[in-house]
Amino acid sequence: MRGYFASHFFNAGMYEWTDKVCDYIEEHTDIELYVPQRNASINDKKNNDDIITDIAISKADTAELKKSNILFACLDGLTIDDGVAAEIMAHGVMKELEEEYDISPRMPRMIIGILTDMRYQGTGDNKLYRNLMIVGKVKEHGKLVVGYPGDDSYLDEIVDIVNEFMDNNK
Repeated sequence: MRGYFASHFFNAGMYEWTDKVCDYIEEHTDIELYVPQRNASINDKKNNDDIITDIAISKADTAELKKSNILFACLDGLTIDDGVAAEIMAHGVMKELEEEYDISPRMPRMIIGILTDMRYQGTGDNKLYRNLMIVGKVKEHGKLVVGYPGDDSYLDEIVDIVNEFMDNNK
C-alpha cells in the first residue's frame, strides 16, 4: 500500500517534524510513503528554483495522490495549509467518485488527519478553530488523531490505524 504525507514543510520546524513523523511511520508499517518535501525536483527551491513551476508541482503531487491509499494530513498551523486542504478534498472526492461511479479498479482509501496544536483541546476562548469542511472530510473518510506537544504517543495511534487499515484491505 501507498501513502502520501501532506504538511506545510516550508520552514525548519515543520520540515523536521514532517521528517520525524514520516520516519516513524515508515519504521513501524509496511506502507510506501510519498513525502513531497523529499521530491527535490519540485521542492528544492535553493537549487532548482529556476525549473520549478506551479504546473510541475501540481502534476507531480497529484500523480502521487492518485496512487495513494492513505493520505496523512497535518492540520497544524495558523490555519490549515492551503495545499493540505486541497489534498484532503481531492483524496476524499476521489474515493467518493470511485464508489459512486463504480470506477475500476477501486482501491481502498482513507485519510488520517494529524493535529498537535495544544489549543485544539481547549474550550471556549481557548479552542483552536479548524475549518469544519476540511475536518469533516477527514472524519468522513478516516480518523482525526489529536496529539499534544511533548507527548509522542499520537505516533503509535497513527501506526495502529495504518496497520489496521492494511490488515483489513489485504
